[in-house]
Amino acid sequence: MSDTAHVSNGKLESFLPYFDQSIRIVVLLYVAGLPFTAIHAAERIGFLLLLAALVVWCVWHRRHFHLRTPIDVPLGMFVLWVGLTIPFAADPVYSLQEFGKLIKQVLIFYTVLYFFQERKSQVHLIWLMVGVALLISLYGLVHYEHPQFLSMTSVFPSEVWLVTYLLMMLPLCAALALSEDSPRTTAVAVVGVLLGGCCLLLTQSRAGLLAFIAELWGAVLLTQRRAVLMVAGAVTALALILASFMIQVVTFPGGSWKLESAISVPLKLDITSVEHRRAIWVFMLEQIGKHPIVGIGYGKETVKKLVEQIPADDILSNSLSVRNHGAHNILLELALHVGIPGLLLFIWLVVRLGKTVMTAYRQASDGFARAVLLGVGVGMSGLAVRLMFDQMLVGVLAVEFWVLAASAMLAAGSYRLCPDREAAEDAAGHEGSVPHILGRSARRAS
Repeated sequence: MSDTAHVSNGKLESFLPYFDQSIRIVVLLYVAGLPFTAIHAAERIGFLLLLAALVVWCVWHRRHFHLRTPIDVPLGMFVLWVGLTIPFAADPVYSLQEFGKLIKQVLIFYTVLYFFQERKSQVHLIWLMVGVALLISLYGLVHYEHPQFLSMTSVFPSEVWLVTYLLMMLPLCAALALSEDSPRTTAVAVVGVLLGGCCLLLTQSRAGLLAFIAELWGAVLLTQRRAVLMVAGAVTALALILASFMIQVVTFPGGSWKLESAISVPLKLDITSVEHRRAIWVFMLEQIGKHPIVGIGYGKETVKKLVEQIPADDILSNSLSVRNHGAHNILLELALHVGIPGLLLFIWLVVRLGKTVMTAYRQASDGFARAVLLGVGVGMSGLAVRLMFDQMLVGVLAVEFWVLAASAMLAAGSYRLCPDREAAEDAAGHEGSVPHILGRSARRAS
């Protein structure tokens, strides 16, 4: 009887590597479908399938798959604080639903971190994301129509989604192109940069252009290469020169003015959106002062509940209503929705993540790891600028961000295994895992 049980357990143990591989495949399929917002049903099914697989894995192993990272404390405190604000929300049910999305993002982060420790798996994940970005850029260019010159959206519902996505993926493509890997992979990365850059330009997003320039100078600070400095300076100077020739200021007798295109190509030059944001920010600052501790409730749509209770005349500025609009600024939105303490916790989280990525980039000697760290680090600098004008770290874009964050943590080796597994892997060498590129001492120091 015991022999039979032993044989049965042996068969199950031999199946476990395939089960882990199946989880990785589900994650890859899930990540590949994230940007395609038109197939929300498939995304939900993919996540539920992944969740079920993770539950079975935890039950079978009788343990969790959490790995310790440098951002655990700020991330955990931010999530905990958001949960504590739910009872005080204007719409607790809605805020609870949005809180569930936050939990999903954290779950994806730790799932990628645990199941993609091997170098081969990391390479597959990164190049899958690059390939998807290339296809999205190509689709946007192929389906681009001149009469809709200001509406480059590709597979996304609006250009603000596409701009945010490209700002995350373009630095990764560029970093892989500079990693001096094989000529074939370098060529694919270069094509991704060119196609994505064209799409970003055709969105005519002024905030996107500013964020892209910030990414260039972020790359200068990280790499400290003269060639990167020359590229950043040339692009910045070219943008300023083209703006001076393509844009003219038209003044009117009453002292008013507007910007017009000096060329035949229509340009997005109206300042209505600027005035709109100014009106919103003024209103949001007033409301933050009224709800400074726990905010009005987590979730972008919560502001509608608040605005519905305020007379229209009280929220008009320069004939622009701020009804049913978000804060168009991630800092103001977080301060309003989860209070100033929640905002400070989020800033702590982002700073800790950025410092971890930058420190690991300077220490890493492996080309692939350095490329991932450089791409994610530069992308964070662009997002920091982009999110000051539109809070787009939501939905699938937020999940995409946390997948990139987990990839950076893997490239940095900034995580710790459980003691028994760590000892076993150190004894075995485990040379295929990125943490041993930086060494055990770097992992301990983190």
